[in-house]
Amino acid sequence: MIKHQPRRITSTNKVKLPNFLIVGAAKSGTTSFNYYLKQHPQIYMSPVKEPKFFTAQFLKFPLNGIGDDKVEKHIVKTFEEYKKLFKWVTPERKAIGEASVDNLYYHKKAIGYIKYYLGEPKIIILLRNPMDRAFSAYKHLVRDGRERASFEEGLQMEAERIKNNWEFIWFYKDVGFYYEQVKDYLESFRQVKIFLTEDLEKQPLKTVKEAYEFLEVDASFVPNVSVKYNVSGIPKSKLFSFILKRANTFGSMLEPVVNTLFPKKGIKVVSWIEKVRTKNLEKPRMKPETKEYLKGLYKEDILKLQKLINRDLSSWLL
Repeated sequence: MIKHQPRRITSTNKVKLPNFLIVGAAKSGTTSFNYYLKQHPQIYMSPVKEPKFFTAQFLKFPLNGIGDDKVEKHIVKTFEEYKKLFKWVTPERKAIGEASVDNLYYHKKAIGYIKYYLGEPKIIILLRNPMDRAFSAYKHLVRDGRERASFEEGLQMEAERIKNNWEFIWFYKDVGFYYEQVKDYLESFRQVKIFLTEDLEKQPLKTVKEAYEFLEVDASFVPNVSVKYNVSGIPKSKLFSFILKRANTFGSMLEPVVNTLFPKKGIKVVSWIEKVRTKNLEKPRMKPETKEYLKGLYKEDILKLQKLINRDLSSWLL
């Protein structure tokens, strides 16, 4: 593990790299947050969400879960590739960031690599009720045609999936133990901002403006926060879901380039696709007995976490 190494990139290098990171948690609203931030004229977000560069420095490849090979194709594994993600940065973009949510889960090793390559970036963390987060991760994989088991079967198979080196999104239970993850970031970085998914859902504009203030950009800017991105659910039409997923990927790649070349107009392809995609999803509920099991599993960690971040998390245990 690389820990507290001196910064490799000095001020003499002609390369712009992130000065802030959204590190997680997975399925906590980070994709929406990413799009709300990238609307700001003073913020640049990597055109690839989830480049996963830092974890790629120590994870073992190949990843062996269903569809993991397709995910792995989009992972940025070299520093030269990583730098290219920020070639579109213009002088007015004073806050430069990217969102790779596996950095929170793999905190023990990721932090060292973040410090090695970026020094002391600002850190943004979004946290969601771990039971809801786990079920959302399950629905995410069902939506994408990867998960074939029931949620309960997936929970039982988790240890085997971890052992067999599946992508971390499959680790429904393990990803939700936030206390040690958050503690390490708070102890390792001077500027860490923590939001709850409830903040983003109930007061999206207020929450995003707090992030703008944290990033020291103009907080009077008003983004469009009406669209939710990367929503999980069970597709009503699998074929339609497949088509929309491909269109979403293409739109995500195209949007930053067009927005850079035509800043006054830009395009909102991804926003439109997400609206249509969400309408094609059904929202099943977790079985009550499964929720009770998970509540017991997470209770101690939640109580420690609420003390650590000084937020009332009692609603997570209801």
